[in-house]
Amino acid sequence: MLNRKPGSAEEQQPYISDDGALRTSSSDCDSDFLGPGESMSSSTSPAPQKKKSGSDLLMRTVFTVLTGVMFVLTQHVGQTLGIVLVFTCQILMFREVMRISQKKNIENELPGFHNLPWFMFFVCCAFTIATALRVPLVKTWPFLEQYLKHLTFAAFCFYMVGLIAFVLSLKPMEPLKSVIGKLRITRVGESKKPSGHQRPLKQVFFRYQFSQFGWLHMGLFAFSLMSSLFYFTMMEAMLWFTLPVSCVINNDSWAFACGKLFGKVPLIPTLSPKKTWEGFLGAWFFTTLWAFWFSDFLSSSKRFVCPKVHFLQPIDCEVSSTFLLQSYAVPEFLQGYLGEAFMVKPVQLHGIAFAAFASLGAPFGGFFASGLKRAFNLKDFGDLIPGHGGVVDRMDCQILMALFVYCYVSNFVLEKGGICAATSMFSYCFSRMDPADQVLLYNQLGRQLSEEKVSMSRTRYVLSVEGS
Repeated sequence: MLNRKPGSAEEQQPYISDDGALRTSSSDCDSDFLGPGESMSSSTSPAPQKKKSGSDLLMRTVFTVLTGVMFVLTQHVGQTLGIVLVFTCQILMFREVMRISQKKNIENELPGFHNLPWFMFFVCCAFTIATALRVPLVKTWPFLEQYLKHLTFAAFCFYMVGLIAFVLSLKPMEPLKSVIGKLRITRVGESKKPSGHQRPLKQVFFRYQFSQFGWLHMGLFAFSLMSSLFYFTMMEAMLWFTLPVSCVINNDSWAFACGKLFGKVPLIPTLSPKKTWEGFLGAWFFTTLWAFWFSDFLSSSKRFVCPKVHFLQPIDCEVSSTFLLQSYAVPEFLQGYLGEAFMVKPVQLHGIAFAAFASLGAPFGGFFASGLKRAFNLKDFGDLIPGHGGVVDRMDCQILMALFVYCYVSNFVLEKGGICAATSMFSYCFSRMDPADQVLLYNQLGRQLSEEKVSMSRTRYVLSVEGS
């Protein structure tokens, strides 16, 4: 709370500024009414920044190590703990994003309004998680199939509940009507004498509520939905979560190290003046080396290459050719130097692609976050992680990486098997087809099995065993 300067009653008369904050004058205000990043001082000069001490660097190093240990433990346990980790990060990120534009004084006058974004958030997360985990959920607990049949419609109904609740909340609350006559609405810096033009208090709250509704959907799309794509790739194989996340972490570390040692030319000085071209390119080189080695290391364990099709059974599968050594022909103009062919796992080539995006594309998620912080005069999104800031400060690049990995794996990696090997969802879809379509699908499957030279007798035997 600021000490208020003595003055006339007119100087202390309250008003509502364009940002929706309740103030008492253009020069001093209550800290509770400040928006994010707004200064409580009337001076336009920024407050002096404290220099980082050795203890700050030590704190940052300690929490970096702890974060790395937590990540390694998550990979050791597998998809189950990975799901919990991603969901926890989603909750913390959504909280930090929604706090950017919250106004405490207006939220207090709209009881229950602050619960609406969380309702919509959990509806969104429930839909994406249930969609991603549908196959292992049904195979583990078959009774869930009847509830997941109409998952999309159920999600739509819950969204409509949130939308209707938002529209009904637009009605001004009774306590506000009693103070309309007491508040003079003016802009910061305007003359204190009434100008005859006053913005209705109801408009202020409508404007704030629609602003929050926009922030809600940005948070749902940019932070919740995009990060939820990790659930889908994680179910295919834990490697498709561990490898790209580690590439982003390594790229960030090498960019810092190379920038400190060799950095001279700023990369994007308007958003991140400390990032340099030397750090940018050096991080790409070392991240590529890491991805090539780490992908080979992870592919040697079934825990990282097998899909998750059951929550109560150990992971086991026939290893896909993506994770096995294969021979690749060397171009003719290089055969004199490298030989006619070389052996490598396809996943290592995919790892190079992940490293390229982690170095060239994912950092723009960080630039976007930096621009957002500068727009609201924020140093960090939060202070949950000492020395690092908030969760969004650490996950901004990972969100873009999740989108890239999902699109890349879906288009260039996935082949037969995986979560599509489960027959429960196929049986459900087959039962809802018209008889003519069922016969057509049966004939197509027969031709495909014949082309692949699969023994029909063996197939009938397998089907009879499963039917019994």
